[in-house]
Amino acid sequence: MSLFRTNPIIRDRGVCDPHIHIFNNRAYLYASHDASPVNTDYVMNDWQIWSSDDLVSWVHESTLRPDDTYMGPSHRCWAVDAAERNGRYYLYFSNGMTDTGVAVADHPGGPFRDVLGKPLLAADLTPTRSYDPSVFIDDDDDQSAYIVFGTPVWAGGDSYYIARLGDDMISLAEKPEKIILDDGADDKPFLHKHEGLYYLSWASFYAVSESVYGPYRMQGNIGASPDHGSFFSWKGQWFHAFTIFDPTPHHRASGICYVHYHADGHMEVDPVIVEHGVGHYDARLNRIDAAWFMESAHVRKHANPRYGFDISPTGSDAYLCFPSVHDLPEAPAISFFAAYAPVVQETAGVIEIRDTGPDGKLLGSCTVGNTRSLHWRGYRSWTTEPLSLASDTPVIDLCLVFRGFEPDRLRLSFFQVSSFHSSL
Repeated sequence: MSLFRTNPIIRDRGVCDPHIHIFNNRAYLYASHDASPVNTDYVMNDWQIWSSDDLVSWVHESTLRPDDTYMGPSHRCWAVDAAERNGRYYLYFSNGMTDTGVAVADHPGGPFRDVLGKPLLAADLTPTRSYDPSVFIDDDDDQSAYIVFGTPVWAGGDSYYIARLGDDMISLAEKPEKIILDDGADDKPFLHKHEGLYYLSWASFYAVSESVYGPYRMQGNIGASPDHGSFFSWKGQWFHAFTIFDPTPHHRASGICYVHYHADGHMEVDPVIVEHGVGHYDARLNRIDAAWFMESAHVRKHANPRYGFDISPTGSDAYLCFPSVHDLPEAPAISFFAAYAPVVQETAGVIEIRDTGPDGKLLGSCTVGNTRSLHWRGYRSWTTEPLSLASDTPVIDLCLVFRGFEPDRLRLSFFQVSSFHSSL
């Protein structure tokens, strides 16, 4: 395994409790900030906003300090979330375990200013504690916005609560309603939606419902982190942003991994990516999973009955992008493995290997012929002979383009890169 890692995404800075949103085709990280590695308690003096165009390299955009809000001087700058409405950006911040305020900016990176001068969620609003907010904008006709907050009994609350936000995003349109959950609430909530299901998560635990208000059914633990996290999608891929102890629970960092959804709605993450991060690929690995892509078009994920997830093209000009495939050997070659078609395709398809993007320089191509005669343990499976790549650099932004495949007739599991002069 390569020593090159992207987790944590921002090292030695205490940037934690990550909520990542995509605004104007750029990722913005809204985070709390543990002050020092020697802390023996939570000392959090401000909130920070960072941004990235690749989820690997991050730049600091701005800092919001409690002195610039109704809170005044404080070291209890706890978790935040953000949302956009009508070209303005709203940052919802925790005043310790007491209440929640809201700040506004004209740019997703800030600077943010306190818009109310008082809490949006007052301390006595509900029986739970009014902090640790998460904001969710639904995909309904009204693009309804909701705020979720609250804590378990051990933290002085009784559950999570949800309320629809007003159109101005700085008021409540309704009285908060208790979320019914068939498992005890624990830690900071987050809400997202996938394929019509609402996902209520806390740390790496999650529950689902057909209604944003619940009730929510406990599904399990994806195992990425015991602390705060969030979920987001970008360029056809789903991601989980999570908190890492760096090195202690009082000085933390943020990581990112890929998220895959089973047909029944269950989520899954890969422990290799939880450890090593997204957006780069070591050519020395014995496999680079097709599901680890950073950008895609016209593809679908399928759970592989033996291991992980496969990727299937669903239309013309389908592609997968894998930026920063590094440590390429001299005379690099690529081989595709464990691809199978559950239904026979009579005509040949082609996988093009291109540099940088789907329209980039052609480095090589692989023809996948009639799969009728290829069969192994119930699957029509094939591998290729090593295909030489027209590349003479140690790092390449690899893009796989699929031509001539009928929808779901090809399922690609993983590929390998090695020297053309060695066997794979």
